[in-house]
Parts: sequence; C-alpha cells; structure tokens
Amino acid sequence: MPTSAPRDSTIAVVGDGFGSLLVHATAMYLGFSPDQLTIYGPSADPVSTYHRHAHNLGQTVLRSESESHFLPADWPTFAQLDAVSHRSLRPLLRSIRRKYNPGVLEILTEARVVAQRLGWEQCRVPTRVGWLQREERPDPHFVLYDERAGYLGRARHVMLALGHGPLSFPAPLARAREDPRVSDRIVQAYEAKRYAPGGRYIVIGAGIASVNEWANALAAGAAVIALRRNPSPDEQDLNVPRCLFEARGIDLFQALPFEDRVRFLGEVLRGTAPRRRGWRETIEEGRRSGRFEELIGEIDAAEAGPAGLRVHVGSEHGPEAGWLDVTGVVAGTGFDRSVLALPLMRRLVEHYELPVHEGRLRLRSNCGVPSLDRPESRLCMMGLAANNVIPHGDTIAGLKYVARRFVGDCARAERLRGRGVLDRFALQLSLGLAAAEAIRPLRPSEQIA
Repeated sequence: MPTSAPRDSTIAVVGDGFGSLLVHATAMYLGFSPDQLTIYGPSADPVSTYHRHAHNLGQTVLRSESESHFLPADWPTFAQLDAVSHRSLRPLLRSIRRKYNPGVLEILTEARVVAQRLGWEQCRVPTRVGWLQREERPDPHFVLYDERAGYLGRARHVMLALGHGPLSFPAPLARAREDPRVSDRIVQAYEAKRYAPGGRYIVIGAGIASVNEWANALAAGAAVIALRRNPSPDEQDLNVPRCLFEARGIDLFQALPFEDRVRFLGEVLRGTAPRRRGWRETIEEGRRSGRFEELIGEIDAAEAGPAGLRVHVGSEHGPEAGWLDVTGVVAGTGFDRSVLALPLMRRLVEHYELPVHEGRLRLRSNCGVPSLDRPESRLCMMGLAANNVIPHGDTIAGLKYVARRFVGDCARAERLRGRGVLDRFALQLSLGLAAAEAIRPLRPSEQIA
C-alpha cells in the first residue's frame, strides 16, 4: 500500500519510473531507512511506462547490455542472473563478446522483485508534484506541492526523475493529426497500433524504434516505405558510442563546453540501430517481394487521400518522391527533448530563471540544478534531461550512474552511518537470488545478434 501526504523525508524522488526505483534501491543499500525516503507519482508499478512503450513497439530485448540491471551493486550482472536461472553458460559467453542483451520480460521481472523486496510502493505518495520551493530556514530544504498547490511535505534532498517529455512529431504531421479524418492514421512508434495486411505504410526515422516497426509491419503483411533524412544511417550497438558509457569517456565529455556537448549530442543521438538477425531476414524478404523500399526526404504536407492518407515527400538529397498515397504513417521520432516540455521544469525555469540553451538545462557536472543545488541540500536531475552531463543518461546504466552519485552525496551530507559491508553483501545476495528465482520460469529471449 502507498503512503500518504503530508510526509517529510530526507530524500524525495519526483517521478515513479525507472529512475525512482534506482534511487530508492541505492538509498536502501547504503543504509537509509524507508521513513527517510519518499517517491511521488501516480503509478503503482515503476516499470509500467516502459512496459507500455515496449509492448507498443513489439520490443522483446533491450538495447542495453549485461551491466544494465536494477540491483543496487554491480553484481550479479544480468548475464550472470540469466546463467544461474537457466543453468546455461551461453549468456556468459555472449556477455564476454558484448553480444548479450537482457530480455524485456526478464528485466521487468527483476525490477519488480527489487521494488517489492525493498518496499518501493510503501514509500510512494500517489500524486504528481506540481511545484517545489527552496526554503532556507531552519535548515536548507525543499517544500513540495501537488498540481493543485496542496502541501505534500518537505525534503532535504530532491531528485527530479521526470522521465521523457511528450511524443514528438514532425510539424506537418502534428498539424495533420488535428484533422479527425486522418488523425488515427498518424501514430508514433511508441503508441499502440495495428498494421493492416496489404496496407502501405511510411515509417519515419532510422533509429531502433523505426527499424523495429519496419519488421513489425512486414511481418503483418503490409508494405513499408522507410523514410529517413540522412542517406547513410549509422549502425551502433548502444544508443551512444560505447566509450561514453565508461568513466573516462564521461569525464572527457563533461570537459567540453556546454554548447559543444549539446552539438555533439545532436550528432550521436540522431538515430542509430543495432543489427538483429530477425530484422535483417524480415526486411530482406520484404525487399525481395517488393514490399519494402527506402526513400530519402521529409514529409512536408499531409492530408486525407484515397488510401486513407496522402503525403508529400520533399528531399534535399536528390529527386523528390512527390505525393504518395498510403494507409498510414508511423513516426519513429522519439520524444520532445526540451526541458520546457515538462510542466514542473517549465515553472522552475521561469520562477528561478534557470539557464536553458536550445531546450536543455545547463546542469552542473553532478547533474545538479544551478542556483538551487547545494552540497548540504541537493536538487538533481536524471534521465533524458541530464544527458548533456551523462550522455547515456536515459539508459538504465546512466540512471544508475546518476542515482549512485546523488545518493552518495546525500549520505555524506547527512553523515549517514550506513550499512556495514557484510550487511550490504547479504542484501545484494538476497536480491540477486530472488531475481534469479523469479526469472527462471521465463523463456529466454532471442538475442539481437
């Protein structure tokens, strides 16, 4: 059962997704007690949003690797859990070659085990935070309010784990979605959808979501036009270069001026996808049967048409495709990355005059919010909003990186005595064994490559 407001806490997390679970698990591991922790958010399941998006994509494995898991310490890795659960060395061998990817069902199962055993739900206040305010007396802290300005409680340290912004559409498609005649024919890759056999669909983008939708549409018996802006999409195992997942790479990235970091992210996050056996086979079969083609360009107009939707495709890289009659359009264009798309952040930016550049908040190197974050009372951000500091910030590994630093700072500020080494070992071992037991009945997921 969730708890209720008002509730004062040492650490508060605004948000109820992956980030909240990783902060909670890390804090419990270091020795904070449940009554010192509060999670704010309406969802009773920390993986529900991700689960919905993965289901809508038809995603079965994560792009992440073995180190991406929800246990507070690094061990056991997910490949080790998988090996123990299914009594097989294959996951370990794949992990050594960097070819292991956790299955969606397995990672969600592990997350729920961690949440249940560490009492995540019992620390959750089931409401959204609409405002937080810095107060100085008697000691520096934050006061939190709900979206109707109702008092929720106080917290010495606050983590803003707000998740992604709204789904993003190219401007011509966003306008066309306002037309009731075609609104249901223009969807985002992360939205629920159903492909009609014999239909003809444009899938925008070259990232992992778009490639996944190519395969989904072809498997359903539809034809696909893969539309992308760049002639040569990149293939990449992870969502950013592997070096940026490591401490040395993160340090070098943080040493760049803020504007250079934003520019660099614009390059590396423009849409990449890993190779996957099943995708390659499905796409090649679609190409041979005349149901898969690729175009370079962008949709600059959309309206109702004889097949349901009529779109105009222009191009800066050669001849234009012109007008095309299609059944629908799927946009693999991700989420709005602007911090101003998050209502709470927009209010904080306006009230405290926080520095924003091209939609990105100029966070400190510890992901602290400028002018509000202090060593004795931290205000920190994680997730996509923090990837101008931690380039893989919206991955499980990146969320864990930020959570560990934040909770460690909180422990030092509070002079936390914490758990002993043996106590931490026992907790981690019990969580690992419980996760392995829960994963055992699941059928191993097919790997990407």
